[in-house]
Amino acid sequence: MLFVLSLCAIAALGFGSYVLYYIIPSGFQSRHAEGPKVLTELLHMAEQSKPFNPDPYIASTYRPENPLYQPVLEIQRHRWDIAEKLLEPLAEKGNADAMFWLAEITYGSPYRSSRAAHLYQKSAELGNPYAALRLDADNSDCQRFMFGYCKEKWGKLGRKLLKQRADNGDLKAAYYLLKLDIDVYSDSAEVHKKLEQLVTENAKQHYYQPLMSLLGGYVRHGYYGPYLDKDSPVDKQDIVLVNKILTLLANNNYPLALSTVILDDREMFSSQYIGKVIKQVEKIDSDYYTCLDYFFLRGNKTRDNLIKVASCAITSDELSNRNSNLMTLKIKMKYENLDVLNNKELSEAKKLSQKTISEMTPVIYIDEMNPPSP
Repeated sequence: MLFVLSLCAIAALGFGSYVLYYIIPSGFQSRHAEGPKVLTELLHMAEQSKPFNPDPYIASTYRPENPLYQPVLEIQRHRWDIAEKLLEPLAEKGNADAMFWLAEITYGSPYRSSRAAHLYQKSAELGNPYAALRLDADNSDCQRFMFGYCKEKWGKLGRKLLKQRADNGDLKAAYYLLKLDIDVYSDSAEVHKKLEQLVTENAKQHYYQPLMSLLGGYVRHGYYGPYLDKDSPVDKQDIVLVNKILTLLANNNYPLALSTVILDDREMFSSQYIGKVIKQVEKIDSDYYTCLDYFFLRGNKTRDNLIKVASCAITSDELSNRNSNLMTLKIKMKYENLDVLNNKELSEAKKLSQKTISEMTPVIYIDEMNPPSP
């Protein structure tokens, strides 16, 4: 009987610990629950920003003069065949970042995992912390694709290199170093304030991935928020403030923010602003689905709009070397009982696409910690 009671007591203590750890909000979660109103400096920056920054590459991971610009742009466009040819000579010359990106487009193949692992190792040995973290024993992608090369020592090296960079003023490195150690269930409000500070400082340097991630946490009660709030509706005022900050990113030509403005609730932005944004999207990104949403799904299906969305599909297909988007559009038109584009309209769409491509100033938004989607 005593043994049974002891087991019950242990179970009760265990459950109590679970409740304390997961259910009762930590200082970190309580601070997060205050919402985006705490981002006062960013809200002020958003108020001062205007569409659009005259520098099209202000938020780009690489600029055109950087030898990594074109190959990483091709990775973003899923043209890994082109990227590989451009990265090979750079990697052979000892460019650690080129080695990292070459490994990124290699490790998914079971026949090339060894080559990818060695590229990451060499890049890490040359001082790239993100390459070292790819080989950490805790990295699920490493365990899945490069099993046998994943070692704890690489994770330690990655942290060491991040700290060295952070100590030398690299705010991006400082942000990811903090992210590696965050435990939302036990960390204090001060840790969240440090996160806010690093997000803000990175945004001042036009690195917007951390801010985009934090804004997402405010409009989706997920990992950062208190457990008991995960299914509760998001406060309307929080959404308003998030969208206000989002304009800061969009006005500085950040593609993911520009697309979000188009795809988001139209009540949050004026039709005039959305019209400006869709034109900017055409200049810096070939996002067919944003175009489809604006001109087709939520727009008037005039022949001019159909030609416009067809030109977006042609542009995207041309840059990614496929024809799936134009085919999908034709299927959607048939489903909507719309007349297919005639030869004259298709010709007009192709000319419009050629003009768009010739005038485009593509922005790279992927980076070492935010790879392209499949």
